[in-house]
Amino acid sequence: MPSASVPTVEGINIYPIKSCHYISVQECQVDSMGIQHDRRFMIVYEENNRFVTQRKFASLSLLRPTVNEADNTLTLSADGQESLVLPLKQDLSKLTQRTVQLWKDKLNVYDMGDEAGAWITQFLFNHRKHDRQNNHSVDDPIGENDPVDPVRLVTLDDPKKGVYSRPAHPKLNGIHTSFSDWSPISFGFSSSLEQVNKGLLETGISKGNQIPMNRFRNNITISGTIPWEEDQWLVAKIGEVTVYIIQPIARCTVPSINQDTGEKDAWDGKGPTDYLKLRRKFADEPTEGQFCCDVVPLTSGKIRVGDKIQVLERIPEEYKQGPLPPVA
Repeated sequence: MPSASVPTVEGINIYPIKSCHYISVQECQVDSMGIQHDRRFMIVYEENNRFVTQRKFASLSLLRPTVNEADNTLTLSADGQESLVLPLKQDLSKLTQRTVQLWKDKLNVYDMGDEAGAWITQFLFNHRKHDRQNNHSVDDPIGENDPVDPVRLVTLDDPKKGVYSRPAHPKLNGIHTSFSDWSPISFGFSSSLEQVNKGLLETGISKGNQIPMNRFRNNITISGTIPWEEDQWLVAKIGEVTVYIIQPIARCTVPSINQDTGEKDAWDGKGPTDYLKLRRKFADEPTEGQFCCDVVPLTSGKIRVGDKIQVLERIPEEYKQGPLPPVA
């Protein structure tokens, strides 16, 4: 399937802390763990060490981390709190190790200390009303009298050091995923988002509203393709980096949260997720709606906004899948 024009990098977002606000950049460095500074920090509950995300706390989109490599700083900012400055890279030998749970993975990580944990716990306390009003988790709602459980901020080490290990693919040695849900990098395609927004309007699911790409928290946004062309991509060169496109991403309810205000859309049901479950279900995950792609880097290098993309391989005809037809 040929592209409508030359596929091009339209935008790049990184998320220094899993589930918190994004940073838009003009270029990024890719290594064997994906995009540098992307999801290299994560919030976990102090008591049980399980990961904390926007799936329960919509307010996390209002926690704004910024990265300054020259000053070696990670700064946490939010309305109503003084900013907290932490070291971006630190002497991990001085930090306490923790074993945390991210989905099914048990990961050996490093605790960023009491000050970071207290700051984020205070943030969640300050936003508890916001989180109750904008909760979108059917399985884990927030009660009016629920306490704010203490949390910690953790970081990871280079897997080559032998502490952190999270292989990105069983047949691609040496490539690991940081704290993203699954793959080191994610792609989103503008032409496909246009089709999603068109469908949201046609079905009435969105009550006349449309959504931007940042709702899906992808890293790289690509323009210049035919809608859903990404379903057939297998290997591509993007800037200096060759990547392997693994699969479309099953979506949760986070895309129903405005990533700049932390507010839940006033839609019936689960918004974009309902539409994707109607039109974008695949045989391997027939109960999930899918959008954007999981991607694994095969080489290192830089990716820049404006870079042209070469599709080096497409999925062979005998292995092609399309979305399942909607059930009437």
